[in-house]
Amino acid sequence: MTVRMVNERLGGYGVLKHRVNTDFDLAYLATNGVPKASIQHLASSIGMDPKEIIDLLPVTSRNLQRYEEEDLLSNVVSDHLIALADLFSVGVNVLSKDYFKSWLTSPVPSLGNECPIHFLKTHAGIELIKTELGRIEHGIFA
Repeated sequence: MTVRMVNERLGGYGVLKHRVNTDFDLAYLATNGVPKASIQHLASSIGMDPKEIIDLLPVTSRNLQRYEEEDLLSNVVSDHLIALADLFSVGVNVLSKDYFKSWLTSPVPSLGNECPIHFLKTHAGIELIKTELGRIEHGIFA
């Protein structure tokens, strides 16, 4: 995980109100919560609608409506948002922003012709997609 890239995708110091330089800083954020505004920043960084990101999080959109932009998300939601930011950083690095966004919603034969985005609701699924991106990066199209 590139801490700097995750930090930028979540809005940086201006949104997080915390310096993120190390994995320890990310662990601190996951434990203590990231602001709701980070969802918008993550969505914007990849060119997605925030609703698409919210659909991937372990929280209902109705519950999130009660939050102000600066309110901190739970540690479970924050941890998942950080994992998505990491995955998106890897994906953009491997495929480019536009192609990665398209790839997420296209059937992939090595994933049983499922769209990668369908796997992003769990950490196991995120790791599966990161592994797939690693294969692509190294020219292994299984």
